[in-house]
Amino acid sequence: MSPRKNILIVGGGVAGLDLAGQLAGAPAKRLGLDIRLIDREPAHVWKPMLHTIAAGTADTGANQTAYLVQAQQRGFRFEMGEVMAVDRAAKQVLLAPLVVDGAEILPARSLPYDKLVLAAGSRANDFGTPGVVEHCMTIDCRREAIAFSERLRVAMLQAIASNDHLSIAIVGAGATGVELASELVRLADVLEQHGASGARSGLKIYLIESQPRILGPFPERVAHAAHTVLESLGIEVLTQARVLAGDADGFQLADGRRIEASIKLWAAGVRAPEFVAAIDGLDGSVAKIGGSQR
Repeated sequence: MSPRKNILIVGGGVAGLDLAGQLAGAPAKRLGLDIRLIDREPAHVWKPMLHTIAAGTADTGANQTAYLVQAQQRGFRFEMGEVMAVDRAAKQVLLAPLVVDGAEILPARSLPYDKLVLAAGSRANDFGTPGVVEHCMTIDCRREAIAFSERLRVAMLQAIASNDHLSIAIVGAGATGVELASELVRLADVLEQHGASGARSGLKIYLIESQPRILGPFPERVAHAAHTVLESLGIEVLTQARVLAGDADGFQLADGRRIEASIKLWAAGVRAPEFVAAIDGLDGSVAKIGGSQR
């Protein structure tokens, strides 16, 4: 009997998780395949829901699917870890040490493969803008959305308790930025309904877009309608506003304006994960996804 072929799927998003489930079970037995899914998260959250988790208007547990449960039910194996590199010559994927609450649970390790599927998705692109990495949050995955929610909750409680204002600046008026901005207003309204007086009036949201209009990939009529709704919610929408730099207190724009913000979120641009760009022999156009500061 010939040895089973190792199929590694990197990324447990919709594509990776569905592929693992489709290949596992009867197809894997028939074809002699060992299916293994790799993701740095313990559970899958549908990416279009991340803005609701970030805003705290949706429960994480109710919107996630545990990979171990899926693996057990559908017949594939799950390996939790963050991919650091892919060695195409040796046909191995290198995973970083698995650290939980500061404790190393598993050391760095290598997983062999016969076939490798890259389904790692994309991330926001800071275009090398100074200060973004140091001072801005992102919500490209489950753990980042949870971290943003925790930061937001503390900041809002502090602002309400001290009768102070809370300013939030979101760079990038694509779907993520637009949806998060409106969801933050919804959160403030819910807090007001539950007795947190001043939650809405004390919240200032800036949505910063470098292009002439928001929601660039969408039809202009949709973008115009969304812009009108956002402004009716009290959100200040800035178009043709390119960010020169970010710092601890806000953003400096190319036109000289200064945006002060306690919480800064970067949702502009699109890029592949860093390990993808470093894979030997991979077409650079695959790893470097174009875009602008949106």
